[in-house]
Amino acid sequence: MVKKSAQFIARTLDASGVLGALERLDSSAGLRVLTYHRVDEPSADPDLDPGLISATPDEFRMQMQLVAKHYHPVSLRTVLAAQRGEVNLPSGAVLITFDDGYLDFALHAWPVLRDLGIPAVLFVPTAFPDRENGPGFWWDQLHAGLRRTGDRVVSLPDLGVFDLAEVTGRKSALKACKRHVKSLPHAAAMGWVEAALRELTDIPPLARVLSWDSLRELVRQGLDVGVHGHIHALCTRLTADELKEDLNTCRARLTSELGDAAFGSVIAWPANAASHQVCELARGLGFEMAFGGVRGVTRVPVLDALHVMRIPVLRYQQALFRAQLRPSIAGLGRWLVDRPWSAAVK
Repeated sequence: MVKKSAQFIARTLDASGVLGALERLDSSAGLRVLTYHRVDEPSADPDLDPGLISATPDEFRMQMQLVAKHYHPVSLRTVLAAQRGEVNLPSGAVLITFDDGYLDFALHAWPVLRDLGIPAVLFVPTAFPDRENGPGFWWDQLHAGLRRTGDRVVSLPDLGVFDLAEVTGRKSALKACKRHVKSLPHAAAMGWVEAALRELTDIPPLARVLSWDSLRELVRQGLDVGVHGHIHALCTRLTADELKEDLNTCRARLTSELGDAAFGSVIAWPANAASHQVCELARGLGFEMAFGGVRGVTRVPVLDALHVMRIPVLRYQQALFRAQLRPSIAGLGRWLVDRPWSAAVK
């Protein structure tokens, strides 16, 4: 309901001409960091959680055409230089980011970005490439298990009984699973996922991520790649020692596989989970910039570069997509409290 209200307001602003006026008059100060996960049709791979689809291929092309026409796409290298005070970002700067490294990035997103000359950065959890027969991400496993089970009613550990006869019941069950997983320490969370899947059904391997060979070819073509943790654990659900090992392992693997092309000092917090303690630990490990935190537009140089805001893209209608790019009304996206982006996707 809240999302629909935000979309209605954005459409009204567009129809009344207010949105267009803001696009012409707004100072365009600040950096807009757009966050995508998957670009695909929801029906293309039904076993994968459709909540990770940020845009269909047609929607993504329209969004990037708008960015190319009305804004100034910038590279991660330029953003880092601006943070160091070496350059000034252009008015209307936009950085395109992708998390996780799903296969559909190379299939649907990268060709559009290349055609339009738009730089992008992909944040990779390094434990997942080259695991073709691996289980995939835990949220996809749970979605597939709930989708494939032949039981109408299931009992999930610690969560109780769910009626899966209707689509809404499966969505409610998956939402409850995600919330529970995110509340546990990482090792306990993964143990809970295994237990929950035993109550559902056998599922096929769901590793749908780019291989290291594919990533090397994308880097050769101009893609930037940064840190997204090694095992895609919520950083706030790891001990200090576990977090150090995870971040160091991810950075070392990126450097080993991609060489100097990897941005080993830049991270996107998995599932947007970061705290003051997490940021200070990352700072001590030499991380220069981190993306996540509050939705919005960031002025660069930013006072604390480990809290650079992003704008998640969640199958927005075009008017709402346009609205969130304006600093004066970027807060409209914060109305999407019924689908907080850190919980909605993973």
